[in-house]
Amino acid sequence: MNLLTDSAKSLYFRYLFPSFGAAMVMSIYMLVDAIVIGKGVGYLGVAALSIVLPILCLPISLGLLFGVGGSVLMSYERGKGDNEMARNYFTVSLLGISAVTVILWLLYGFQCESILRLVGATDAIMPYAMDYMKWIIVFFPAASFSYFLSVFVRNDKDPNRAMAGVIIGGIANCILDYVFVFPAGWGMGGAALASVTGMSIQVIVCCSHFLLKNNELKWIKPKMLAGSLGKIGETGAATFLNELSNGLIVLLFNIQILRYAGETAVSVYGVVANCAILFSSLFCGVGQAVQPLVSVNMGAKQTGRIFTFRNYGIVTAALLSVIFGGFGILFPEATLGIFLEVKPELLEIAQTAIPLYFTAFLFMGINLFSTYFYQSILEPKGSLALSLLRSVFLSCALVFILPLVLGLEGIWMVMPCSEFLTFCVALYLMRKYSRKLKEGEISAE
Repeated sequence: MNLLTDSAKSLYFRYLFPSFGAAMVMSIYMLVDAIVIGKGVGYLGVAALSIVLPILCLPISLGLLFGVGGSVLMSYERGKGDNEMARNYFTVSLLGISAVTVILWLLYGFQCESILRLVGATDAIMPYAMDYMKWIIVFFPAASFSYFLSVFVRNDKDPNRAMAGVIIGGIANCILDYVFVFPAGWGMGGAALASVTGMSIQVIVCCSHFLLKNNELKWIKPKMLAGSLGKIGETGAATFLNELSNGLIVLLFNIQILRYAGETAVSVYGVVANCAILFSSLFCGVGQAVQPLVSVNMGAKQTGRIFTFRNYGIVTAALLSVIFGGFGILFPEATLGIFLEVKPELLEIAQTAIPLYFTAFLFMGINLFSTYFYQSILEPKGSLALSLLRSVFLSCALVFILPLVLGLEGIWMVMPCSEFLTFCVALYLMRKYSRKLKEGEISAE
């Protein structure tokens, strides 16, 4: 496989299907948990899962920070022909993710209940949340390393193995979710154990890549450690924020919904939040497919191929946006019924919440794809600006402002407003960076 000379269309689909499949199955970990918990535990279990989501997003986000940041730079250096520097970025990324994983593992292990209180767990929700977190803590490294290794293995010209790890782990998760929650009757703890088992399997499959003869992910003595960490952090910051924002937004929404409506509305939001994580993962899958292709061709200054891969990604993200957004807008009751028994008090909230919130997905696809594309062409500042805009400046502000005017309905309108405004900025930046690419004004220096 030659990323510089093979057919662009063929390469795109060779990376898209594994990347998209991996992203889809990865998100199914939480999605299946939500469905099984909703049917087997009840609405308080779904509410507890919504409370736990922000805590789970942090190790996943850090896995992507070092995975995407390091692999983009690794691919760029390979495109230039500097394999030694490419291996250095892998080594430094591995050191970074290992260090932060140990720190978080200790923090979560000793302060779990306090952290759950901080993110909004009520007395009714706390037992369910603690039951779920006990297994997450035991297998904590699997959460960060499953994402980290998938990204690097995919960038080392082995996208099918990355996909296989996610699919095998995802299938195991789905089967064990049912077994542990229903026949075994282990409730929230059973759902968590199923998830971490699936993630652990994924890590094992990805690690088998290191046994291959053509494996280029080699450990070397790190060079310029501080500088390399800085460049990895700068390059991967937007992806980190995109994933972390899922948790931050869930946290703020939980707080506001509890204030304006109560635990029943949090259950409905748990449905919406899990759909958002699923869809954003799939949009990111499109970006992750394009990223290694663009990065290598960026290093080799193949501008025409970069634009071809960009166009493929934009069309794919736009089609997915229409499909995902349209489903919730047209079929809110069916969407609710996937996760929970459709009761009158839940349906009353869902008929307003789901169509409004799902409007955001019409714009989210292009927004998330754009952040990956900007990273790939070595414009991390634009990628970071876009991520900060959608996840911090707009969402975090609007979730407090709109409810003051519109009440609970204002909360459901936060994400559509945020994603639309971000979409406008994303289009402007896409035009700006496309012009700079054509004129040869972008480089890693």
